[in-house]
Amino acid sequence: MSFVRHQIKKRVASALRLLTDWALFITIVLIGGLGSSWYMVEAGNRLTTVTVGPWVMWKTAGRMDADPYTRAHFTSLGALPISTGIADTYLARTDSEGNRLHSSCDYTLTGSPPANFWWSVSVFDVGGGLIPNAADRHSFTSDTAALMPDGKFVASLARSASAGNWLPTGGAGRLAVVFTAIDYGAAGTSEDRDPTALLPTITRGSCR
Repeated sequence: MSFVRHQIKKRVASALRLLTDWALFITIVLIGGLGSSWYMVEAGNRLTTVTVGPWVMWKTAGRMDADPYTRAHFTSLGALPISTGIADTYLARTDSEGNRLHSSCDYTLTGSPPANFWWSVSVFDVGGGLIPNAADRHSFTSDTAALMPDGKFVASLARSASAGNWLPTGGAGRLAVVFTAIDYGAAGTSEDRDPTALLPTITRGSCR
């Protein structure tokens, strides 16, 4: 009887080990699959996005041929993007050094958009909401922004008012900056255009 019991215990232990190994394997597969899917929807990759410094653009946003990850990304945000066949829309959540944008710091945006582009730069809170301010100011465009004599665009993001192109950040906490551009002379899609000379740098100043 003791021999039979011993064999039964061995078989039970072996079955439990097998079940444990399978459970661990399935858990790893589920976590890995869900994690990679979440990352693809949240951040994208080289196939779905264009990244230039702190700026990220989803290549097929708003288009009929948008890939599933792009569709899921904007669905999760509850946003209706402008088609990249019409405009390039870039989002930055960090400065040019990779530091998270926050209203406790001041920032300077500097760029030299080509003359044949219409463009706008806007600041939002991390949830994509407008930041309340007494000036009711949330963005500048190529039509409203004051340019430097050399054609450069310089804007400041800060709590306190400043001269020039000032975008108030109040006490919003984490920030998101959106840069939208339409190339009047473009014949192709956003994937055909080089954004390197178009996008402004974001330089952090003092923090409180």
